[in-house]
Amino acid sequence: MEFFDTEFFGGLVQGLVPLLVLAAIVAAIVAWRRRERLEPKIEAEEGIGTLRRLYFYFGTFVYMMVASVGVVLVARYVLDELFGPTVLDRDVTQLALGLVLAVIWTPVWAWHRLRVLRLWQQEPAEARSLVRKVAVYLTLAVTAALVVQATVETLRWILGARSFGGYPIAALVVWSGLWLLTWTTERAEGEPTEDTRTVRRLYLYGTSTYSLVMLATGAAMAMYIVFREAYEGIVSVPVLLRGEETLRGDTMKAGLALAITGGAVWALHWLRFARGDTSSDLRQFYLYVLAVLGGVVTTLSATGVIVFGTLEWGIGTPVEEAAGAHFRFIPGALAPLLAGVCLWAYHWAVIQHERAAMGQLIVARRLYGYILAALGLGALAALIITLVPTVIAIGVTSAQDVLAGDDWWRDRIVLVLTLATVGAPVWGYHWYVLQRNAAQRGADERYSLPRRVFLFGAAGLGVLAFLGSASHLLFIFVNATLEDQLSLTLLRDAKWSMGVLSAAVLLTPYHWFVLQEDWQHAAPVPAQAEAGKVVTLLIAGDGASVAGRIEEALGAKVRVLERAEPGLKPPELSGEDIEALRRRIEEAPGRRVLLVAGERSVEVYAYR
Repeated sequence: MEFFDTEFFGGLVQGLVPLLVLAAIVAAIVAWRRRERLEPKIEAEEGIGTLRRLYFYFGTFVYMMVASVGVVLVARYVLDELFGPTVLDRDVTQLALGLVLAVIWTPVWAWHRLRVLRLWQQEPAEARSLVRKVAVYLTLAVTAALVVQATVETLRWILGARSFGGYPIAALVVWSGLWLLTWTTERAEGEPTEDTRTVRRLYLYGTSTYSLVMLATGAAMAMYIVFREAYEGIVSVPVLLRGEETLRGDTMKAGLALAITGGAVWALHWLRFARGDTSSDLRQFYLYVLAVLGGVVTTLSATGVIVFGTLEWGIGTPVEEAAGAHFRFIPGALAPLLAGVCLWAYHWAVIQHERAAMGQLIVARRLYGYILAALGLGALAALIITLVPTVIAIGVTSAQDVLAGDDWWRDRIVLVLTLATVGAPVWGYHWYVLQRNAAQRGADERYSLPRRVFLFGAAGLGVLAFLGSASHLLFIFVNATLEDQLSLTLLRDAKWSMGVLSAAVLLTPYHWFVLQEDWQHAAPVPAQAEAGKVVTLLIAGDGASVAGRIEEALGAKVRVLERAEPGLKPPELSGEDIEALRRRIEEAPGRRVLLVAGERSVEVYAYR
């Protein structure tokens, strides 16, 4: 394999570019949060200064990557020479390039790394530097992604799914060593501020997300092979229809490699490194929006395939005449169905446990509910758009498509029933819960961003669909009138626009009325604006969760200060404790209120 191929650079580019974008987003979010909290000091100007900080930290990352590429190339050549297949004339270009990169860039990286360590020791502000932590966790993220890719390829070789190659082993050794070196140093430094802990969490939950996807995908691939072998053995599928892949085939081995690698990385980051981080907003976002929602969508998609295939056999027009041949899709749908159910069940159990202990993050739960409601609503819209043209074509022969058979409508009805079976319960249940929450929580729920986006999105898309389909129908009518060709055959071209128009007419007014109902409720007035309170929270450790719950109860921002006493932990407050704290804040005399959080309670002090 040549050096300039997709195997080497694919993992590097795919892992590096999204992480660079993520780092920029993190910096923007943190800057916004800092400005919102009105922090008096700008940390970027402390320590060595912003420009030197950018050069040393991100320059060290670049030098490390170039030097490590050189070492990997040299090690790859040596391994191929010692253990690879014998070749008459092995290309030494990669060896020459690797030697040049390793010899020149490794000392440069080593000097910059030592310099960075000394800066951390000499400048106290560097331990709190957001730029430093972004560079550190960017290094961890990129090296982790490269280790994952190399591990998958190494396992495929061990399992016999590919021939020996020096690159996976060399990459695994070099980049796992760099990851371990960086992680050990970072653990010694720690994360002294909330912003630096946020960067760490982005790395942990980002890595947990893609490794969980690898685990689920690999497990689904392996289960598919097992289920297919069992199915074909049970129904005695003819030899010509049997799959080429077996229990010992490359697909099974690739699935096992993905599952083992993803499972190991996920367990390390989620079960070990992120253990106990129950107060994190990002953790609940990962649980609700990524893990649980991913499991639900996977489960619903697989369920839809099974429902469609079953109904097609009963009332549709299946291609295969034999039931055994027709239902061969079952293993391919059952494997992701089980994977999705396992994802949903495990993470939902985690949510219930952590919610009982620490309280529920309403924002994440709300976002999860509106996403599922949107998916269900989309299925209902697709149902109407499919049903109306089908009914028109059944009632008017000239509206049917050219060369359509006698039973063309059966599969359409199957699709409609599938969409109704999957979409209606999803939309109905989640929209009922969301409407109940709106009635109970009042303006706070009705004026929440996810709800506004959902309602305005549904109404806006409905209006656009109405105008677009109405314009197309009017064009067809006017054009046929001018050409004196008015007839029922025009329905052949107009029936799908009529379906879109029907969906818009049926769904858009309802969501517009819901918007009107929300507008009838007065806009929420923040408690801070009513009472004129300026609230400051002095808390130990990571007080983001406590501060967020207090902000939610007050409807106003809370400035957070971190206590310097070592060993203190933030208190665990129940919903009743938060409500009692809100009343004490409102009843406190004066305009300024200081909250001092101990390990078991929060004291309220009014000051001038």
